[in-house]
Amino acid sequence: MPKVPSLSSEQIETFSRDGVLRLDGLLRPGAIGPAREAVLGQLGRLGLWDGARWTLPQDGRRVKVAREIGHRHAAVEALIEEPSILALVDDLLESRAFDRAVYKRPQILFSLPDALAWSLPGGWHTDSPRLASGERLGVQVFTFLEPVEARGGGTVVVAGSHRLLNDGKSRVPREVNRALRQEAFFRPLYGQAGGAELPSGSVGEVPLRVVELTGQPGDVWVMDLRVLHAAAPNATDRPRVMVTHRFLRADLMDEVAAAYGWAVGALRDGAAVR
Repeated sequence: MPKVPSLSSEQIETFSRDGVLRLDGLLRPGAIGPAREAVLGQLGRLGLWDGARWTLPQDGRRVKVAREIGHRHAAVEALIEEPSILALVDDLLESRAFDRAVYKRPQILFSLPDALAWSLPGGWHTDSPRLASGERLGVQVFTFLEPVEARGGGTVVVAGSHRLLNDGKSRVPREVNRALRQEAFFRPLYGQAGGAELPSGSVGEVPLRVVELTGQPGDVWVMDLRVLHAAAPNATDRPRVMVTHRFLRADLMDEVAAAYGWAVGALRDGAAVR
């Protein structure tokens, strides 16, 4: 088996600065192909895909991913065990073990076209508390089973936002939101001001910019779990079909439980990170 390359020092520096990093073609076609076939097969049974083209509903229906597509597909689960993904996670978690109890399998992200014009969404949030230790809890990996172009429903993230509020205090996500709302850069986002531009700016000396996660099958984005992000509208003529998975540091599970006020060991017993 060929050696899996490690991230370069420049890539690690970019990730530390931005909290997001794009890796083109990281997943091999032999891994993406079976996962794509498994998911598109389900969409075919729903009458949305005929093997060559999309047939989109005109009645405003939404696909219930968990029930109508399902997350339990062996070929999709195999993606997060790919050597290139495990090497990426190992680099960013600095070779620390990751937890396998909270997030047991990857999730499929699917959205039909749902907007005539694209605009910035509401619903901004983080998937991780700020820990008193200031440590990065983990990373989230995104990849594509179908091309996702600009304005095509790809998750939007605020690059650099993970560097804010690391001041020695534990903050759960709602407290992070409350604090960020006070900053001028974030007020339009939380106020759902709309607009089609991807804003950039800063808070103090931390540069910030909104980034849209787009790419081709096999491309990968990785995101620090502290990064503020939101689901975006799909203003194209094709669905978004993506896969995501979160990798949490096993050695920080007790600190996460403490941040939420749960009993020590609660996460090891199967509680979920909110």
